[in-house]
Amino acid sequence: MTALLRELLQCGHSAPSQRRAGAGKWITVNVPAGLWAKIQAATELNEPGERSPSVPTQRPRRPPAQALQAALIPDALLRIDVVEHLTGLGESTIRRKMATANFPQPIKNGARCTRWRAGDVTTWLREQGAAA
Repeated sequence: MTALLRELLQCGHSAPSQRRAGAGKWITVNVPAGLWAKIQAATELNEPGERSPSVPTQRPRRPPAQALQAALIPDALLRIDVVEHLTGLGESTIRRKMATANFPQPIKNGARCTRWRAGDVTTWLREQGAAA
């Protein structure tokens, strides 16, 4: 895709990333038909090792800093990233469920330290499985 953008610039057309005053995110560029066909083919089948900038991708989840085995200890205090991995829910969903009392309440260990008891989370997971 980068090579195609370079070829587009060499044709003497304006840069695709250029913004003009009053223009929106995209600008209109007159592209020769042969070059346009190459650009469309490249966006459908990306060149190896390159991503199309117009295709949104979801960031892969990083493994939690705390080991998932901590959930096996009922009194262990779990971080939010571990709770996300155990439940499969995102942080905003967990907090929304807590606000409606549909999720275990955390333990506050300070102004910036929030943890969930592993036993409470696993009990909640069992209840969700039993309700299904």
